[in-house]
Amino acid sequence: MRRSLHGWLLAGLLLVAPTLAAAAAEPPAPLRQSLVQVVATSDAPDPWLPWRRAGPETGSGSGVIIAGQRILTAAHVVSGAVMIEVLRADSGQRFTAVVEHISHVADLALLRVADAHFFAGSRPLRVGELPKLQQRVDVYGFPVGGAGLSITSGIVSRVGVDYYAHSGSQLLLAQVDAAVNPGNSGGPAITDGRITGIIMQVLDGAENVGYMVPAPVIAHFLKDVQDGRVDGFPELDIWVQPLDNPSLRQRFGLRDGSAGVLVTAVSPSGCAGDTLEPGDVLLAIEGTAVGSDNAFEISNGMRVQATVLEHRAQVGDSVTLRFLRNGEIREAKVVMREPRTLVPLVDYDRAPDYRIYAGLVFEPLTAHHLADLEEAPPHLAEYMMRPARGGYRMLVPGQGVPGREEVVMLASVLPSELNRGYERLEQEVIYSVDGTPVRSLRQLSDLIDAARGEFVSIATEQGNLIVIRRTLAAQEGPKILERYHVADDRSAALRTP
Repeated sequence: MRRSLHGWLLAGLLLVAPTLAAAAAEPPAPLRQSLVQVVATSDAPDPWLPWRRAGPETGSGSGVIIAGQRILTAAHVVSGAVMIEVLRADSGQRFTAVVEHISHVADLALLRVADAHFFAGSRPLRVGELPKLQQRVDVYGFPVGGAGLSITSGIVSRVGVDYYAHSGSQLLLAQVDAAVNPGNSGGPAITDGRITGIIMQVLDGAENVGYMVPAPVIAHFLKDVQDGRVDGFPELDIWVQPLDNPSLRQRFGLRDGSAGVLVTAVSPSGCAGDTLEPGDVLLAIEGTAVGSDNAFEISNGMRVQATVLEHRAQVGDSVTLRFLRNGEIREAKVVMREPRTLVPLVDYDRAPDYRIYAGLVFEPLTAHHLADLEEAPPHLAEYMMRPARGGYRMLVPGQGVPGREEVVMLASVLPSELNRGYERLEQEVIYSVDGTPVRSLRQLSDLIDAARGEFVSIATEQGNLIVIRRTLAAQEGPKILERYHVADDRSAALRTP
């Protein structure tokens, strides 16, 4: 069940000032042999100038050895990495590692080391259960401030669904009050010798508020990759509204004491697109009742958002929905799959597609663009916040472009006399080319290529107009590319039919 997302979330390593916490006891030797420092050199794509890379940058995180001679760490530690080295806590020897599987959505990654000597004498750790409130955890890692292993302790203070800074997605997470710092990312939180979570972010500006990917999300990821690929976390791809208000409940046929949430938007292409309609009341998912607050009891009185019921399934699983429509209770099975969002949440390791025309750089909007901005402008952020923009069937009619597949924007401008003044329109969303609404980057590129008039007119959704004389673009466009050392006016995907 999708909710409002904000694309200006923190991305990358943990951002927090040093804080005080109780020191944990020295780990037993077998445990120490399972802890890993991860040193990664990244050369990630530049989201605004996607034909080039941001430049090499080396950072470090933490990891833990698990079954199958694999290292579990956080995705953001190795995102965009071109070189990865790992060191065990009981050895100073570096070994080369590679990413075997990565889930940016869950901020988890599995690393492989070809040299079997790296694992000699190590003890793979097992994944435990969902942590309980007030449960003690020991956090192991290699944060800034020293060269050796760091161990801090704390308790689990909250379990719920919230944003993952790396991806902008909402998944189950656990909050801990152990001290964590940059470099702790990817390190394990351990209770009774088992992995309770993987450290991945902190609340900036707060004291001792750290977050970890909890055991159920880790277990889902490990099960997902058993077939050799990452399918992700499925969702029904609907929007819902809690039914707390008595009049609202009565309007949609809910009796006193019964629970459920109002379906307000349904993606036609989503897995529930042929099953649910706006105005339905979703009562249960796979036999578990959905509360009127859009939550359910996950463990020992802890209530979390019902989206966790969707995330428990693997892509391809069948899930039974119970819902109310026009006073009649119905049941139906749907095959779960990942939602296809208008603004892709994550694709940090792949450069965005682009098209350059007269020095104007057009790209599809992604969450990577939004995360790269200090504060995403509302006219861009709304494409993640408003389901109508994505072509959902709405209970209350909204505004959108029918058939839109991507949000195409003017990402940047390579300054020249030909595009003088248009730099003020950077980051505006493109509405049309020569009067034809734009549904995708490929369509925009095709419309430009097919133009035959004296001018090419490009309108933005903010109401501004870009006009380029076509003959001048043909003459000057290649010179602009040469001036800025750009090899091609479009990405490889746009060169193929």
